[in-house]
Amino acid sequence: MGYMKYFCLPSDFKYETIDKYAEINEKYEHSKIIETYGQLAPDSIFGSCRSPKYLPAVDLNQLEKYVKYSDDKGIEFNYIINATCMGNDELTKEGYDKICGFLNMLQDIGVKWITLCLPSLMEIAKYKTPNLKIKASTICLIDSPLKAKFYYELGIKRLVLDEDIYKRFDILKNIKKVYPGDIEIIANSFCLNDCPYKMFHYNSFSHSYIHKDKYKYYGTRCNNIHIGAENYLKLNWIRPEDLHYYSEIGISYFKLQGRTNVYDGNPAKAVTHYIEEYYDGDLISLLELFSKSRPFTIAMTEIDNRKLDGFLDRFFLEPGFCNKVCSECGYCKGFSDISISRTDATIMDVFKIIHKATMDEFPKLLDER
Repeated sequence: MGYMKYFCLPSDFKYETIDKYAEINEKYEHSKIIETYGQLAPDSIFGSCRSPKYLPAVDLNQLEKYVKYSDDKGIEFNYIINATCMGNDELTKEGYDKICGFLNMLQDIGVKWITLCLPSLMEIAKYKTPNLKIKASTICLIDSPLKAKFYYELGIKRLVLDEDIYKRFDILKNIKKVYPGDIEIIANSFCLNDCPYKMFHYNSFSHSYIHKDKYKYYGTRCNNIHIGAENYLKLNWIRPEDLHYYSEIGISYFKLQGRTNVYDGNPAKAVTHYIEEYYDGDLISLLELFSKSRPFTIAMTEIDNRKLDGFLDRFFLEPGFCNKVCSECGYCKGFSDISISRTDATIMDVFKIIHKATMDEFPKLLDER
């Protein structure tokens, strides 16, 4: 493994975790944890695509001390403001002044990076705080060379690509041709490929900081669309063993998501498996950063990671072979049959029927309130 890998991890705002990351950086020559990311919570000034009430609690004083401590250990902090909508506040004088004041504050306390989604906010940040490096969020849905070129011309330093193209190596290679900056992908994504709810779910999260999400409509639909052994194989995750495919085409930055999983998870353990490019165990546990609350697991289902050896090979060797007409293919089902036990698959089938019945209560539940 002669290529470098750089990792970006969700912050739990604990100094001992930064110490663990610094130890990992000392141990491995060709892999480095370069960044943690997060935001103020629960009193977030601006929305992001995570509800702040479920994120690690941190105030401005704690954030400033954490940024300084991390920087002393050689790990930068990335502040997340990746809302898909700000109610057009950024297009008003009052909103503009509030944004500029906040960005200047981040710069003053030593924040080096910000992750943004809205092009309008990117232009404001470039103009008012040019020392803040901007990362384009995966929520920008950068899935083509044309979109990548747009953000390059906008002056964005790093792109986090749309998760839906992670198995489209032809598209990834073409993006590399037009974007000379750094490209980042999310290794442990738990989103369904081509999820029809995705953008609407992001929009809902973007407004959740003002608590307009009493009924978890998209959360329940998201859970339902995951249920099923074959569906688990259609998620956008990348196994540790398969990172080399991305490194070989020039992608060096890998993000582990899970800002809500760091409460009771072990991100240091998870990133070590990705650094070593090997994991023998339940893939879902790894994707959840070994969170004890098991947020994505349906009925304690497990996926034997070792049984997935070779799964990504065909995507790499035959770009575009997947036409997404699953009824004519059976590729993912074949791997689900050998990596997920028949018992777990049956339990998920039953669970899906029960879950669907609870979903059918909407909008009756709202009507009765």
